[in-house]
Amino acid sequence: MVLCLACLTGCDRSDDIESIFTGKVWHLAGFYQTTDWDNPNMSHPLHSDYNSHSDLSAYNITFFTDGTALIALPQGCQLTALWAADGNERHRTFSFSEWKTVSGDPARLGGHAKQMLDQLKRVSYYQGNSYYIQLFDDSKRYFMQFADLSKYN
Repeated sequence: MVLCLACLTGCDRSDDIESIFTGKVWHLAGFYQTTDWDNPNMSHPLHSDYNSHSDLSAYNITFFTDGTALIALPQGCQLTALWAADGNERHRTFSFSEWKTVSGDPARLGGHAKQMLDQLKRVSYYQGNSYYIQLFDDSKRYFMQFADLSKYN
């Protein structure tokens, strides 16, 4: 009995990374600023120049179980990158590396596409579940939120 209790208390809580990220297409829902990354009520959108999620549906990420991600942006621009996440409840770190252009010219991107790509290259943390993910910069003050639109249809 004591041994089982020690096993339970010795385990740390962590996210199921694969079930959160993979098996779906994540669509950009917006760019946000927050004063407290643990409190969603402290966030506000950085842009109001798009009218609905459909305006951002061309901005998406697909994460694969082999550690690669496909990033799709307007103007036919697609990139791949390696992704890594640590689901430890206390850290929830996230990163992209080894970026490669598949199609289009990332240097010609502007607006939300450029902002999304620039922010993805600076992502350090994440929060989320199988419905949404938030990718934060190193300061935990700015994040992009992505939604699995199939969950809302």
